[in-house]
Order: sequence, then C-alpha cells, then structure tokens
Amino acid sequence: MYGLDVNFLNDRAQRQTEAGLKSTAVKDDPRPYYIGGGVALALLAAVGGAWFLLNGQNAELEKRQAELDGQLVALQAQLGEVQNVSQQVSQIESENQALATVFDQIKPWSAVLQDVRDRVPNGIQLDKIEQLAPTVDPAAAAAPAPSPSPSASPEASPAAGAPATVPVETVPTSQPRISLSGKARSFNDVNDFLLTLQQSPFLKGEDLKIVQSELIDNPTQVEFTGQSASGEITVELPKVVEYTIEGDFSDMTASELLQDLERTLSVGLAARIQALRDRGVLKP
Repeated sequence: MYGLDVNFLNDRAQRQTEAGLKSTAVKDDPRPYYIGGGVALALLAAVGGAWFLLNGQNAELEKRQAELDGQLVALQAQLGEVQNVSQQVSQIESENQALATVFDQIKPWSAVLQDVRDRVPNGIQLDKIEQLAPTVDPAAAAAPAPSPSPSASPEASPAAGAPATVPVETVPTSQPRISLSGKARSFNDVNDFLLTLQQSPFLKGEDLKIVQSELIDNPTQVEFTGQSASGEITVELPKVVEYTIEGDFSDMTASELLQDLERTLSVGLAARIQALRDRGVLKP
C-alpha cells in the first residue's frame, strides 16, 4: 500500500511569508496619515476661526461698552440736573406753603368790623374797637371780683341780672386780643351784646368777657337853638352803662372762614384764598 507524506512545515513557512507580506503592505499605506493631518488642519482652522470670531465680538462689545459708558455719564449729568430742579421745586413749594399759611392766618379788620356792626343790638352804642397785644397780667388774674357796697344807693347799684365786673385772666397767646367799648341803655343790653358777639366766627366766644360795666351819667349834650337866655330848658337824660368787652380772635383760618369773608364783603382775601385752593396750595 502506498502512504501519503505531507510536509506541513514547508506549507507553514510559506503562509507565514504571505502573512508577513500582507502586514508590511498595510503598514506602508499613507492614507491614515493624510486623514489625520486633514483632521488636525480642520481642527486648527476651526479653532483659528473661532478665535478670530471671538476677538471680533470682543471688539464690538468693548465698543458698545464705551458707548454705554458715555451714555451713562450723560445720564448722570442729567440726573444731577433733575435732582437740582427737584430741590428748587421743593423749595418753591415750601415757600408757597409758607405764603399760603400767612394768607390763611390773616383776618382782615374790615371783615371783623362788618361782622361786629351787624351784631350790634338796639340800645348799644359802640364807641371804640381796638386791638390789644397778647400780654400776661398776673395782678389782674389774682385780683378778686369787687363786691357791691351795702350802703350804695339803689340808683347806683346794678339791677337784677346786671353783669358784674369780671377780672380777665389773660393767657399768653400768639394772637392779639380785641377790645370793644361803648355805652348801653342797660346792663341787659350789654349782656345781649356779649351773647351776640359770642356767635361771631371771627371771635373766640368762650373767651369773650365783660371786663368793665358801670352806671354813669349820660354824657350826651342837648342843645336847643333859637331860645333866649332867660328861657333855658334843662333836660335830664337817663343814666347809661359804660362797658368794655375783651376777648381773643378765633383760631379758625381764613380758608375756614371763606363764606363769612364773602358775607362781610372781604372779597380781596376771599379771592386769594380761592386762588390758592384752585392751585392746590390750600386744601378745601
């Protein structure tokens, strides 16, 4: 019989040679280097482009920041001017308010005199109205009220209901006082005049008091013309009451007395008060 002899060693050597050739061929191929270089160049180009782009944007941002800084400086200057104007406006408003307060505290004598004249009842003669300075009189405040003498004649003593002389307890105040004096037919007429004055909006009713009232001879002089010296006529007039009433002006402001100012025809101050109200300086 025949036997087959296979030499695997020779075949193995040949295959190793072929494998080695193929490996050598793969290693000598330059395409991977080209590809890697292209990728690297692409990355470098991308990085460079991004760098140039960012530099351009930074330049634009710096330019924009410089413009905004210039606008901020201009706005700060304008803000300073606005604050200056606001201070001037506040000062003007304060001056207007102070001026309005001065007008609001004025009580014109024309209005007071007209109001008092409208309140004078029959039987009252008003001789004098004067303004008194706000003073303190401790002696008058501590002095007791005079009591009528028992030996006084009935004619000289006040009738029933006649007001007694009351010492005025003056209190320090920032407003001046008012004094009204004159003559009346009786003590009751003086009382009626006092009650009428206490209703005046220009005067402080609770502070009005009769500080002096006494019965005196009537000072009126009666003369007849065309009579001879031998035929002189003697006229005896009834006695009258001489009185003095003192008190304080009202604390109400001119804006609160606007209707009374218009009623007493004090149109000048009333028009000023109304103009200040229209401008919003005084509140209605």
